[in-house]
Amino acid sequence: MSRPLILAAAVAGLLAAGPAFAAPLTVPFDFSRGEVELQVAVKGKPLHMLIDTGVAPSMISLAQAKALGLKVDPEAGEADGIGDGKGASMFGSAIERLSLGGRRFGRVEALALDTGPLSAQYGRPLDGVLGWSFLRDKAVLIDYPNRRLSLIDRPSQAKALTRSCRRRWSAPMALLKDQNWPMVPDFHLGGARLPATLDTGASGGVTLYQGALDLPGVRDALTRTGEGQSTGARGASRLTEYVFSGPVGFGRFDLPGGSAVSLRQTKGSAETSLANIGNRFFADLKLKLLLDYRHRRIGVFADCA
Repeated sequence: MSRPLILAAAVAGLLAAGPAFAAPLTVPFDFSRGEVELQVAVKGKPLHMLIDTGVAPSMISLAQAKALGLKVDPEAGEADGIGDGKGASMFGSAIERLSLGGRRFGRVEALALDTGPLSAQYGRPLDGVLGWSFLRDKAVLIDYPNRRLSLIDRPSQAKALTRSCRRRWSAPMALLKDQNWPMVPDFHLGGARLPATLDTGASGGVTLYQGALDLPGVRDALTRTGEGQSTGARGASRLTEYVFSGPVGFGRFDLPGGSAVSLRQTKGSAETSLANIGNRFFADLKLKLLLDYRHRRIGVFADCA
């Protein structure tokens, strides 16, 4: 599943409340479909939800919201995001009595919509997405090699969870303007540097936008391999698949030449983003990825025992 959803509608007062907890909360996640899928509960009912850095605020299945008795605004808006069709209808709502790993969290602002098309692409029912309204006041460590996610309260807890890692690097967390979407620091394709969004809601690796082809050396380093598609809030969209002959990476971490790269029809912009980087990229690098929204830092850890 690639880019499940970007909800552009403004929801006033994003107040995702999370408790101040002393110990890290570590839970397993299902990565069988290339997504960070968590088993959560809402009002005691088990649900499947994704952690998605590219969704604002968060999302819940309209059917589940109604079944759980969650408040749903009767006025519909239109979802914005990936796809070539009409945006899905969405309704203001909130996830109440959310719990993860036995720990209760406060009210999470959300939008409710029909998740049927996304579930079909995903391969099983998808009940929701925890995005900006959940993440905004938290620090999240995604351990790709061991398929574990930790919510931490203090930087010292991250050190304890990454003590065995021989390589480490950190950078300020920049957010895409007006979307609160983290950017990948110092992302590079061969010798070209370009702005790229960090997308834990995308199962793929590197997806380029058309504007990236104009960067020095990029077009000549691509060898076409086929066609693909992804599904988002506006239905299916086409991708062209390539192999990139040079190294691909960020900061001190690189994949060698020969990495798969997708190209989307979106133009993109050098002032905003020319690429979207999904889970496969971070998993291939075997990283532990720290997204510290509280202190606006990104930490990267590799070669961990």
